[in-house]
Amino acid sequence: MAVKFIKICGITDKDQALKISRLGATHIGVIYYEKSPRHTDLQKIKEIKNYVEKEAKIVAVTVNPSRESVQKLLDIVDMIQFHGDESIDFISQFPLEKSIKAFRIKSEEDIKKMTPFIKNGHYILIDAYKEGEYGGTGRQINPELARKVTDLYDRIILSGGLSPYNLKELLDYINPYGIDASSKLELRPGIKDLKKVERFIKIAKMER
Repeated sequence: MAVKFIKICGITDKDQALKISRLGATHIGVIYYEKSPRHTDLQKIKEIKNYVEKEAKIVAVTVNPSRESVQKLLDIVDMIQFHGDESIDFISQFPLEKSIKAFRIKSEEDIKKMTPFIKNGHYILIDAYKEGEYGGTGRQINPELARKVTDLYDRIILSGGLSPYNLKELLDYINPYGIDASSKLELRPGIKDLKKVERFIKIAKMER
């Protein structure tokens, strides 16, 4: 079975967003977090959304946002990815199908933190852990831990160091609902290598 959710994240350029959508990405990720080298402001996010139109869904990635900030983003984008330490009470204020909760996992203890989100039926993204970083590190996720999560729950989006060179092996072993890649597909922060993106998406779309 092919992956259903293919997100290419950290997009900063509207032309690349459109090209990547047409290569087969189902979701385009934009970063709304000022500490990120891929940070994109609201005006540019709006430009990307309008340019891509219905080719792919736009996901805004944010870290420990205010309620007001999330509302402003939801006026523009299709989904919000909460990539910080947001609680289930905070995230439950927003539409379930428009919310993705990210977890950086380094041990089975981190998997337990997902329980209330799993009970609610949220999309959950799992990423590699790096001290002091909220994502986009290029570090590969631990496959054993990732497999334990996908065995537990079926709305899992796999992230963490995914590239055209390791994707098939990881998909065969972990079998996630979706995938999310950024830094391993880049020429520089925010600008993708479209040949790598194309290879990556082709692998993701292969029947397994």
